[in-house]
Amino acid sequence: MSKDAKAEGQQVSNTHALIFELEYVAAKTRAVEFASIQSAAKTKGVEITPVLFSRSGMSPLHRAAVTDVLKRAGKKTDAIEKAVAEVDKTVANYCENEAELDKGLAKLIKATQDRDIPVLTFTALPEAIAKKLMAKLGLDALGVELIIPEEVKESFPRADDWLKMLKQCNKESATLVAVVSSQIACKGALTAGAACIVVPDEYTVFQDFSGAKMVLDSLSDEKPDAILNLTLRM
Repeated sequence: MSKDAKAEGQQVSNTHALIFELEYVAAKTRAVEFASIQSAAKTKGVEITPVLFSRSGMSPLHRAAVTDVLKRAGKKTDAIEKAVAEVDKTVANYCENEAELDKGLAKLIKATQDRDIPVLTFTALPEAIAKKLMAKLGLDALGVELIIPEEVKESFPRADDWLKMLKQCNKESATLVAVVSSQIACKGALTAGAACIVVPDEYTVFQDFSGAKMVLDSLSDEKPDAILNLTLRM
């Protein structure tokens, strides 16, 4: 590589970045959360349907998620410690032992790194579980940087969460491509100035993704270079 080409690559890496949701884009954990919340709710005599779950806040904080679905089902939200613990345990086990990296995302990561652009991921998971998930997916070996937010609220990640995370990793002024799965994450990223690629799951597919550059059923539906060519022009 010539000195000029190398310098150009370094400049791009300093001014651009790709960032994605760890648990929901890379590992598809929302389906696991639903199944475990559904199972936990049955112990309180409540049947949680996919529609009811989709209409809830689907908070990444499991106590808030369980509380919300029970309220929507018209049930009391006291004595939920056992249910929350069951969800926590199920999700942690999935992250450590069963999760697999989304194949389309793996190709997008490689294409991004081939352009000397850094790749980052963020999470609402506890740090210990997030690191185990990074290892299980092979993301740490790929050189993907993990962002552990200083605070995770019941509704996450909103615009202020994005701004705090970008400041945390010194990407406040970067041309940012965000790969997300929900309306909350999309709207927050857009407000923070990112170009959004949305890959909704069966629980978020009917949400509003106005402003996104692409809404895909799967990252494998589009070539990585096409995604990057569209979003890195900003």
